[in-house]
Amino acid sequence: MVLRKFADRLMSAGTSAANALIHGPEQAEKIRQLEAMGFPAERARHAFNATDGDVDRAAELLLLGADEGPAPAGANRNATAPREGTHVAAHNDEQMRRAVEESLSQNQREEARQLRQAEAASWQDVVDLTGASPVRKKPARKAPAKKQPPTAAAINAGKAAAARQHNNDAPKTLDHTHPNVRLPQKMANKSKEERIMRCANRLKPHVMAVDTLLRVLTSVKDSPENPKFRTIDRNNANYVKFVRDKPGAEDLLLAMNYWRIPGNDELKLERHMVDAGLLYLGISALEQMRLSPEYLEGKRQRAFHAEMRRVARQNGELMQRTGMTEGETAIRLAFLTKCPKEPPEGRGARVEVHLGQDEAEGIEGGKVSRRFDGDDTLEDVLNWLGGCYGTEVLDKIRGASREWCLCDLNRYPILPLDVEKHSRKTLQFLGLFPSGKLGVRLSDDAWRDRMEGALGGGFDVHGSARGLGAASRSMLH
Repeated sequence: MVLRKFADRLMSAGTSAANALIHGPEQAEKIRQLEAMGFPAERARHAFNATDGDVDRAAELLLLGADEGPAPAGANRNATAPREGTHVAAHNDEQMRRAVEESLSQNQREEARQLRQAEAASWQDVVDLTGASPVRKKPARKAPAKKQPPTAAAINAGKAAAARQHNNDAPKTLDHTHPNVRLPQKMANKSKEERIMRCANRLKPHVMAVDTLLRVLTSVKDSPENPKFRTIDRNNANYVKFVRDKPGAEDLLLAMNYWRIPGNDELKLERHMVDAGLLYLGISALEQMRLSPEYLEGKRQRAFHAEMRRVARQNGELMQRTGMTEGETAIRLAFLTKCPKEPPEGRGARVEVHLGQDEAEGIEGGKVSRRFDGDDTLEDVLNWLGGCYGTEVLDKIRGASREWCLCDLNRYPILPLDVEKHSRKTLQFLGLFPSGKLGVRLSDDAWRDRMEGALGGGFDVHGSARGLGAASRSMLH
């Protein structure tokens, strides 16, 4: 009997809770009013739903015993109330069942929690039977829940984030920006033999640097006891001009065990650091470079510039100060009489002629200039050049040997002009108007051995015309 009363109370509490969850506090209170009149809870709830929450009409239905009967006349919208009430009742039953189950499960969880707390509190103070003071122990910790393994997407996202963080923090190096580029090994990390051969190979176009270093190493090899040959002043004029700034020159000396003295701008080779094997290797490498085509071409260019400096000293203006023979004066006057009159300032084209390469422009007397009209010919320029330097330059430019050539320095690549073929062409046709820059250069074998009118020597004759009315490169070359 006691158990039944307890079950009825529990059911009533569950019904009240379900009504509160489904209908809200106000509707639940109205349903309890119907139950207080003595009607069963289920019938009260059905009547309440059938009358759309009207307590008075629900009470009338319950008193008449027709809680699912038709509604009073005059209310069209209540005509379908019994049918709708049936569906609502079924739905309400389901909701009430779920509410009761949820309430019971929640009560069970609360009781289990309280039981665990009481058990943990009982184990906090444990009395030692030996009479010692109570020992406080920590309650046992629950085992951590097993973590789910991360998904592949989460792993990839983590890797990407770590890579971005590493790239932002790490300094940018060539391995990061260009991973496929492989730099050559540093010269300091190579062997002595490889360093000597590499440096000697870089020096072969520089004639004076090769000759100077060969002379220094030979002197050290012949007289290793003499400190004069083992000490090099880096501020020496000849060393600065011919050796110091040439690629590979000082690296070669450092490979031969020379070292820079701190605080003194010198290179010194200690006596105990003299290595006969390294000296032999360095001398052999430099002697081998003297047989290379680059060294031989540099030797020819050096001899040519020596000739240019000699010719520059025969400039008419310089020779007037030092004196000129009557025969030389007559020859130069004959050339100048064939030249047209120079246009006044502001008219015509200024034509410059340079002897040798661009670096030789500093030679005294190696540059001359004059104004010409656009209809003046290349022959007029040659006659003026003969009046400045005599017959030697003209003979080597247009003679049978063609040892030298006249080049248009305003075009690239620089090509020689055939002065015999174009001597009657105007300066405007040749592209030397309104400005012209010519240079006397050393002819190569292809230009000297070329037949008249043939294209050879590997010259590139492509390119547009220079100036209005000028001929193209293919027409001139």
